[in-house]
Amino acid sequence: MSAIDRLYFINNKTIKKTVNIDDTLYNKLMKLVKKNYDATFSEVVNVCIEEYIEKNKPSFYEKPKLETVTYRSIMIRKENLKNLQTMYKKTGISVTRLLNGAIKEFLEKYDNKR
Repeated sequence: MSAIDRLYFINNKTIKKTVNIDDTLYNKLMKLVKKNYDATFSEVVNVCIEEYIEKNKPSFYEKPKLETVTYRSIMIRKENLKNLQTMYKKTGISVTRLLNGAIKEFLEKYDNKR
């Protein structure tokens, strides 16, 4: 990927979306963001979504038993949200579960690289 590919087009703005994120995933990702990256939580979530969409192998990530979730507002790129909604229409997996799955897969991939 070239440096220019990391820039977003002007019409791909972020929009505020409130979703349920599993607390365990939220805490792991927040810890990773604060410790390692000069990025916001929302920016890293967008990276998670982009990798998940690019992989194009959605799977249902069931909320673990006894897991708590919190309704959180994040800034999602319009194209990322559109792609999650398209994936929802194809699979029937809710946008919330797809988003949690994207975060889970990102964290697993990150753990495997260390």
